[in-house]
Order: sequence, then C-alpha cells, then structure tokens
Amino acid sequence: MPISREYARSIFADLTQSAMVPLDPDELIHMPGLRQHGHVFFGDIAVRCYKHKARWTYDERDIRRTGQALAELRLDLDDIVDVQLPAYRGFGDSDPEDWQRVDWRERLVSQMFGQARRKAQVDTPYMERDDSWKQVGANGLPGNLTWEEFVASCGRFRYSQNMAGTRPLELLTWSGQEWLLPRDYIALLDRWAQQEEQLTERARFCSSCGLQGPYWGGWRTATRKGYVTRCPPCSGAAFRPYAGHLRGVQYESAVRKRTRADDYLCRLCKERQASAWDHCHEHGHVRGPLCGGCNNRECKTPPDYFLRLEGGALHLLECRGCLEQRTLPPRFRQDVVRAHLERIERHGRCRKQPYARELKPTPGVHRFKLECIGWHSTSSWTRDVTPSEAAAVVRAFVDATLPGQPGPASPGTVTG
Repeated sequence: MPISREYARSIFADLTQSAMVPLDPDELIHMPGLRQHGHVFFGDIAVRCYKHKARWTYDERDIRRTGQALAELRLDLDDIVDVQLPAYRGFGDSDPEDWQRVDWRERLVSQMFGQARRKAQVDTPYMERDDSWKQVGANGLPGNLTWEEFVASCGRFRYSQNMAGTRPLELLTWSGQEWLLPRDYIALLDRWAQQEEQLTERARFCSSCGLQGPYWGGWRTATRKGYVTRCPPCSGAAFRPYAGHLRGVQYESAVRKRTRADDYLCRLCKERQASAWDHCHEHGHVRGPLCGGCNNRECKTPPDYFLRLEGGALHLLECRGCLEQRTLPPRFRQDVVRAHLERIERHGRCRKQPYARELKPTPGVHRFKLECIGWHSTSSWTRDVTPSEAAAVVRAFVDATLPGQPGPASPGTVTG
C-alpha cells in the first residue's frame, strides 16, 4: 500500500525510537539518493521510493520491515576500534568522478578539514592565508578546530550530518591517538557503501539501449512514474523537440493544459525528457518544456550560474512579456546589475575585480556593497543604482543576448 513520506516518517520514528543506531527519520522526507538510484538508505537497508499520482511515496510494508530490523539491530558499544581515516585529499588531488562515490571515511575527513579551512580563512586577507589549518592538533582535529565547532558545522547541513540515514558523530570518539567507532557500526557503514555503489552502478544503464552512462546520474530523468535512465540519443528518438508553439500562451490557459510537457525533449539541455512547462511567474507566459534538472537550475541555482548556461538567458526571453519589455525576471535583473558593477567598478588603482552584493532594499534605489576581498585590509564601498539605471543595464544585457545583434551592446551607465 503506498503511503506518504510524512506518514512513512511517523511509522519509522515510532518503530525505531529505542534503536541502538542513531537514526534520522527525516531522511524519508528529504529522500537523498532519489535521483541517483531511487532509494533511501538506513544503514545497509535500501528503502525503495515510488511515484504514485505524481507524488513520491513508500510501500508501508517496506517501512515497517526496515524499522523493525533496525529496532532489533544490536551494537556492542564497548567494542570500539580504530576508524582508520585516510589522509586528507583536496579536490585537486582526486579524480572528479571520485567526488560523489560512497567513501564515508573520506567524507568524514573532508568535513573535518573543510571546516578547519573555513575557520582559519574567515576574515583573513587572501595574501596572508597559509596551510597551517592542515596541521592536526592534540584533539585529532585539524587547525584550531574544536569538537563543538565541528559538530555544530555538520549540524547545519543534512549531507554532512548523516551517513546512510545514521548520525556517526553521536558514536565517534577520540582516544588521544585515533578516532574510534563501534566495530559493528563500522561494518554497517561499509556494507552501506558497497550496496549504494551497486545500486548506483545499475542505475547508470540506459533503459532503452543498455549503454552505460556517467556516474553522476546525468542520464537520469524524472517522469510521471519516477526516474528513468535514458541516454541522449534514445531521448532524442523518443520525444519531440519543442518548436515554440506555446510562445506567448499563458501558463494557466486551456491550450497549455491540453499539452503534456513530457511528450517533448527538454528545451534547454536537449538531452532528457521534459517533465514540466517552465513559465515566467511575473508575466505568466510559457517559456518551454524543461526536464527536472534544468527546471531546478532555473529556479534554485544562483542566477549568474543559470545565465552562463548555453541558452539560459534566451530561454528566459521565451516569455513574450520579458522579450517585449527587454527585461528579465526580478532575481536575474538584480544579478545582471551586480555583475555589471563588478565589471566597471574598481577600488582606487586596484585592477582586481571586486565582489558586489545588494544591501537591504532602500526605497527608490538599489544599494550595493563592493569589496576587494582578500586583496586589501579595508576595501569596501557602496554604489547606488536607481531603478531606471538598473532597467537600462538589464535592457542592454537583453539586447546583447538576442541573436542578430551587430555587436555587444553597451552595458549602460551607472552614476554615483
């Protein structure tokens, strides 16, 4: 019987309230690993996710079976052994494909050193930074990081707090020489890493032709029935390219509602089946069909990241209202002005491009703070941009983006 994520969490929490393994039932709500392989892990048990009537659900029998198994799992908390953490490796020292592979020991090390680096470098000018944060102290942590600071930093983000739906920091201890965990718990995490790797490997194969895709799940596509792995050629053969026939149509119109987005190829990446009609929330016009990944990039990623994507800015201009007014959605307008100020503003004779951010909105003006972070001890100033000046900068950006322009348009002038 399919049950909601919230009800599944409630059942699981009740069943495991006395479990010896520290668990986080909220994993059933957030569903980590959903796109990658379609399961949620608790220890070495994989709970499958299902899509029922456009909602993600679970099978109640799976939830009860998993909760009961974890409630009965015994750990010998007195039998603790060396975790055998590896040496720290930065991103530049490892293969990019290894970054998301399941290696819980390396992830733990990266969290320790990452937080030590952040603590050491905050408020430190770039030219004065060094590698002293890599030195491990008497408490087993690098730099001047304390255990309390490390626990607090991990608690801010689910990814760093949980591993396999469990919370390792509640069992981790420092002996004075090495990091220790219960032997049974280490074995549990090792089995999880192996099983998650196997599930991820199986999910890499195209469901149509059997070709193996990238490890990071680049071929995984959200559909009405869940995620499907399909390579770009198979997607191109199975779904129609969007020809712009809904340009200017309102999202709420009957015309749009009679047309399924998942009949089309994603307009932006052109590699995956579309899952939704993207539209402008300011003017209400349809922009085009997007896959789940591209749709998330448009609404959740930093604006400058989306604008740098090939075809990203042109996709926003599929909205007839934005095109005719030579403008962009509000969050993108702000970022275009911010980027413009970073290009034209300089701190005295400094040639370095500053970092700009908008301050608290002020009636009748956009106020930005600019800083030469890391290059000077004191290097911040403010710039005011009126709404008309901001509109001119955005209009110039739009004109330069549209095809057929004779050359880059002037970015506009911002006065002091």
